[in-house]
Amino acid sequence: MRKVAYPFAAAALCAAGPAFASSTIECRSTLSPTDGPLLSLIVGTAGIAQVRLSQGNDSWTTGQGANAPVIAQSWYDRASLRLSVVDANAETELARLETWRRRGWSYSGTLRFGGRTWQMRCAEAG
Repeated sequence: MRKVAYPFAAAALCAAGPAFASSTIECRSTLSPTDGPLLSLIVGTAGIAQVRLSQGNDSWTTGQGANAPVIAQSWYDRASLRLSVVDANAETELARLETWRRRGWSYSGTLRFGGRTWQMRCAEAG
């Protein structure tokens, strides 16, 4: 009986673990794609894991460095992509993305950032 158990144990140890796929979603201004904000979202199996926002010379990434912004809330499914990023103390909302998918693969909506509201289109990169 023991001789039979060893091959099964060896097979179990060599079996592949779960694969954790991730992708990047990029959101750009529809009115000013080159000058407007660029929002890059790293999305994994558990949802939105990281956000990088850049506009001109200003940029930040959630969770990187002392006093880095954090993701307060996020929602991502086939119908909508929504996100709220706050400062490290959760006192001030820095950015709010609210987009919906109407047809096709992209999401359209708004980004509130830097005292402005931008019309945005988001799609998977690459």
